[in-house]
Amino acid sequence: MAQLFPYSPRKNQEEIMQEITEALEKKKQFVFESGTGSGKTICILAAALSYALENQKKIIYTTRTNAQQQQVILELRAIKQSAKDQRIYGVGMQGRGNMCLLAHDDPEIQNGSSEELSRFCSHQKKLAVSGKNKGCRYYRRFLGEKDRVDTIMTWAKKHMPTAEEFVQTCEKKDVCPYEINKLIVNDALVVVVPYVYVFDKTIRIKLFDWLTVSEEDVILVVDEAHNLPDYLRELFSAELSTWMLNSCLMEADQYGNPSLADGRISVTALCKEMMDIVTVLRDTYVYGMIEGGIRRISNEKNDALIPSHELEIELLSRVKITSKTLKDIINDLLAYGEKIQEYRQKDGKLPRSYLHSLGVFLRFWTTIEMDQYIKLIVDAGDGKNPRVEAYCLDPSIGTDVLTQVHCSIHMSGTLEPLDEYRDSLGLPLETRLAVYPSPFPPENRKIFFVRDVTTRYEELTKDKTIVPQLWHYVSEICNRFPKNIMVIFPSFNTLSMFRRNGHFAEIQRSLYVEEQQMSQSEIMELVTDFKSCGDQDRLGAALFSVMGGRISEGMDFPAEQLEIAVIIGIPYPKPTARQRGLQNYYDQKFGKGWEYTVQAPAARKMLQAIGRLIRKEDDRGVAIILDKRAPRFHRYIKDMQESKNLLTDISRFMNQ
Repeated sequence: MAQLFPYSPRKNQEEIMQEITEALEKKKQFVFESGTGSGKTICILAAALSYALENQKKIIYTTRTNAQQQQVILELRAIKQSAKDQRIYGVGMQGRGNMCLLAHDDPEIQNGSSEELSRFCSHQKKLAVSGKNKGCRYYRRFLGEKDRVDTIMTWAKKHMPTAEEFVQTCEKKDVCPYEINKLIVNDALVVVVPYVYVFDKTIRIKLFDWLTVSEEDVILVVDEAHNLPDYLRELFSAELSTWMLNSCLMEADQYGNPSLADGRISVTALCKEMMDIVTVLRDTYVYGMIEGGIRRISNEKNDALIPSHELEIELLSRVKITSKTLKDIINDLLAYGEKIQEYRQKDGKLPRSYLHSLGVFLRFWTTIEMDQYIKLIVDAGDGKNPRVEAYCLDPSIGTDVLTQVHCSIHMSGTLEPLDEYRDSLGLPLETRLAVYPSPFPPENRKIFFVRDVTTRYEELTKDKTIVPQLWHYVSEICNRFPKNIMVIFPSFNTLSMFRRNGHFAEIQRSLYVEEQQMSQSEIMELVTDFKSCGDQDRLGAALFSVMGGRISEGMDFPAEQLEIAVIIGIPYPKPTARQRGLQNYYDQKFGKGWEYTVQAPAARKMLQAIGRLIRKEDDRGVAIILDKRAPRFHRYIKDMQESKNLLTDISRFMNQ
């Protein structure tokens, strides 16, 4: 492994690589935490590549976001250049929504589910094969211009582009990047993919087919592993909203309104009953029970737990059917929805059917194991789009692949408590757990907190001076220090509140703001422009981002690209019914509900944001936590200290 490591090893890196090698040799899982910027990616790649080359294995490197893929490809390039070994070759893959060139000009296609995009793509390819100048033009060129495809493949193997660079090159050549990627993946030693490629079983089967490997020949890496449990919970959850049911009604109006279960009820009547049931559940459980004709409306919550069989019992009662008839209704919805998908496909549209999705939801809702789920009613869209939700509490239901592969390696800069991560994912008790300290000089980083502000809701409503004082800190820091500064808000709602109040106009330097609906390319362009403001002789800029978002986690800001990070408030999860259900589940399973589901996730988000500051030995930076509750996190942020005079303390550190 040493011969593949392209840099001078830092503190702990040789030990990390040795631990990875031992895990690979023993076919054991390895979970470790090492400070942000400590070189985890290069350690894993160097050790895993050495083992893979000697033992005919392939590496699947999973990331939460597409942006995190770039760092892996850059490190692979460094290894290949240093080792001069042509066998070292990696490919970045993204979903069809990002790689399909037809989707670039069509938002509907871009936002399609993986199943919809797969069906759409298959149909377009069949049309292209049939000739007559039909189907996807990029696929036609892929089939008909072998020399052009070979040129791109040769270029990709030589230059090892990021996924974004690969798509741009294919777009210039008018050839489908997704299909070429599938060809070159087979020759790759390392494949870098979003989580969904591994943890969605349908997509995983395709990936392993393209790689032509079995599970036992795969080394699986989970990057930013602290995100995986929540990702899996979302992946295996399901919801049904009023908006969705309205879409079902419009679909029935367009394609017909057949009867279900031998005439027991029409599609339209079923959807209207379902909409009314969802509304009644919302009124009953979220707003409060009706007592004496008076409804007690509460603005303090927007979701509530509902009894596990309440929705179907209400439906059976209203429509006067049995459970067996409900199964017949579900099957009819699925069949009718598939017919609609075929009609839309023939019209060249995305094969989407909301009625098919309704059937899938009802089948899921009526068959899930309730010891691993809770059922919720959620008041969303300002009361206009309530929904029912089956929320997965146990992420281990989707982790069978972790023990099927040769070895899985999980790493993050913020993963403590490691035993909680291991147990949540159902990893074996003998899984190796390790924590490595930061290799950087501690004097290069300062973390301050103040005691006169908070984002705690109860205090904000009582003391109207807190919000102005929060903004005073933000504006003074941004305007006083000619450095690149990131201000990280607890949510997009909080960020929008300051924007609505006109506060942004007070920032007297270039200001970049992360928007919730930004595409990946827009995010990357925003970050690139912000970084350039920290270059020599520049006066710096302010970047407003969101805790736990795409910018505050996983992106590198070395040296002058970021020198001050301001964290507004403690990013505790909202005290929703969903959160209470999760906390109760962890209390019952591990006896540590608060620690595992509230305190640790908040600490991880703050540490991820702070970790953007120091990426190299000579980087320096200061982080500020604007919340009096910060001392509760001394266990996780040991070098945090109170500031009585914040601007003076920042200035003193910056001038050292």
